Amino acid sequence: MAATMSIEKNTVKTVVSNDKYKDCIAACEACVASCKECEKSCGKDSKATCTKAGKDCVAACEKAIKAMKADSKDVKAVCAECAKTCEKCAAECDKCEGDVSKKCAATCRKAAEHCSKM
Repeated sequence: MAATMSIEKNTVKTVVSNDKYKDCIAACEACVASCKECEKSCGKDSKATCTKAGKDCVAACEKAIKAMKADSKDVKAVCAECAKTCEKCAAECDKCEGDVSKKCAATCRKAAEHCSKM
C-alpha cells in the first residue's frame, strides 16, 4: 500500500509541477501536428523548403515537450532552442503559398512565443 501511495504522490506532484508548462506543452503539441500536416502537403512540392524546417521543428518541439513533462533542469535551454527552431520554420512556411503552410507558420510562432517565456 505504501508503494501505491508513493506512486500516487509522485503522480500528483508531477501533474502540479507540469501545470506551469501546460500552455507551452499544448502550443508545442499543436506545432508538431501542424508541421506534420504541412510536411504532407508540401512534401510533394520539390521546391518547398519548409519540409526540412518542419522536420527540425517537430524534433525540437518533441524534445521540449519531453523536458517539460519531466520538469527537467534543462527546460529553459531546451525551450530557448525550440523557440529558435520554430521561428525558422515559420519563416520558411511564410515563403510558401498554401493555406496549410500559413497555418503552420502561425502555429510555429505561437509555440515559439510560449517557449521563449520559459
